[in-house]
Amino acid sequence: MAGRIKLLGKPAILDGDGQGQSVRGHQAWALLARVILAPHPLDRRTLSAELFSDSVDPLGSLRWCLASLRKALNSSDCLIGDPVELRMPPGLELDVWLLERDTLAVEDMEPLLNGIDPQSGPEFSTWLLVERARIAAVIDGRIRSETMRALAIQNYGHAIRLAELAVRRDVYDESAHVLLVKGLALAGKPSAALKHVEATERLFRDELGTAPSPALRSAARLSVASPPRGISPEAHVKSLIRFGAGALIAGAVDAGIETLRRAVSEADKTGDKHLFAAATLKLGKGLVHSVRGFDDEGSVLLRQCTEIARSRGYEKIAADGFTELGYVEALAGRRPVADQYLHQALEFARDADDLAGIHSVMAFNLVDWGKVGSGLEHYSISLEHARTAGNRRSEIWSLGPGARGQLAAGNLDVAEAWLHDCLGLVDEVHWVAFRPWPVAVMGEIRLRRQEAPAGLRAALEEAYALSCQLRDPCWEAAAARSLALTFTADGDLASAAQWLDEAYKRCIRETDPYVGLQVEILANRVETNQRLGRMDLAVPLSREWIALAARAYMDDHVGRAAAFLAKGDSA
Repeated sequence: MAGRIKLLGKPAILDGDGQGQSVRGHQAWALLARVILAPHPLDRRTLSAELFSDSVDPLGSLRWCLASLRKALNSSDCLIGDPVELRMPPGLELDVWLLERDTLAVEDMEPLLNGIDPQSGPEFSTWLLVERARIAAVIDGRIRSETMRALAIQNYGHAIRLAELAVRRDVYDESAHVLLVKGLALAGKPSAALKHVEATERLFRDELGTAPSPALRSAARLSVASPPRGISPEAHVKSLIRFGAGALIAGAVDAGIETLRRAVSEADKTGDKHLFAAATLKLGKGLVHSVRGFDDEGSVLLRQCTEIARSRGYEKIAADGFTELGYVEALAGRRPVADQYLHQALEFARDADDLAGIHSVMAFNLVDWGKVGSGLEHYSISLEHARTAGNRRSEIWSLGPGARGQLAAGNLDVAEAWLHDCLGLVDEVHWVAFRPWPVAVMGEIRLRRQEAPAGLRAALEEAYALSCQLRDPCWEAAAARSLALTFTADGDLASAAQWLDEAYKRCIRETDPYVGLQVEILANRVETNQRLGRMDLAVPLSREWIALAARAYMDDHVGRAAAFLAKGDSA
């Protein structure tokens, strides 16, 4: 092996014997990272302007740094030309290229260029901010995915170590604490789990002024991994599943979840793996869709049921479980992980119902990923399968979010037609709880058509009021954002800013927000505060915007935020 370049954590160039090679100065490391991570070769003027703008001879400084890097790499053929080409020595290993491979353990992953603070221009500073956020998202996604798999296969010691790593990376990430508490509880350490809950509650109250969500304390409950204690009748378990699922549909969430927890516990006692997987799937879905803030516990259960289903050939359960896991990851902006789960779901899908659900979530993920054309293709496939299956709820779910995809593509007529059909089906099946979303998107479409903003507010206010009754943070935020856009269109920027602040507060009220919507609201807040001349608010919000967009793989937003920052720095 020719050696290794380490850019995660404290950077280093190691030779084939593992000996570190001397590289002087932060600028050289910054240059190496910039060239390695660039999607295409960069010309020397761009690199010198980004990294050596304060130098008397920027191009000369660039040449010196490139020469010092070639010496450290013991290669005269790399980092040459204009644009600068990598041409790394054969066999050289780069840790940043192994991020998503199992060959690089997550325990070895650290922040990009940790401790390096180069004196650079605003363009490089913005690039470094984005790349650090992007790589942190990849690392966090791998830690989360491997933690859930370890829990699913009952490797609790490894799961606890990974969850502790996630907590150290971000002590205010409630999801990491939930996974750690769940791992301790399942490992038969209930006292340690409860002790961590209490310590985390104190930390959040002291440092953030708020308590964690109920999901943290709930994770300390023993449930699916309790030791078998006899046999329970299969018919009793099935009745619990039916009752629990029915209670959730009827809106009796607490009763439904508690009944499904009992169903899982009783199914575990029977030794019937299919029954246990089915009950676990229902509980996992219930936690994800019916109880805000419980996506992490729900994901652990879903991961467990998919492990059982995949190993035993329970195709329907596997397809449904992987689809739900994909939905949770897509909602959180962890797009590559979501995509992996959804392609796994396709391997097990056997009927139109399964395919409708999988393609709709694929579409949802792709549209927010910026791959709008591909997303719309999947929405069309989903609609076709939903109609074949006669599944009205699947059809609604494709039409409502799908209309937002059509809006993103500028297809206003199609978007409005889809929303008209969506609202008709919502009324037909009496799915009142879904209504705020299509109303919010319809308001934005009609603003694009330059309809009178004041005339749109009554419907949006009704949707917002209904969302508040439902206590759905996503619907509340969507309706509040659309209301803000009506005030923007009227030129009442102060009212728009107030509604956007409210939308953001609603969106992040729980620990499992819809990140795509969160990014949209941040963008609107930055632009509105800029127009109001409130740069003291707009600039820090723009940094939050660019970092969150980078973590959520929303490159269009990254570009817009970077342009805003560049304009602000040059002003």
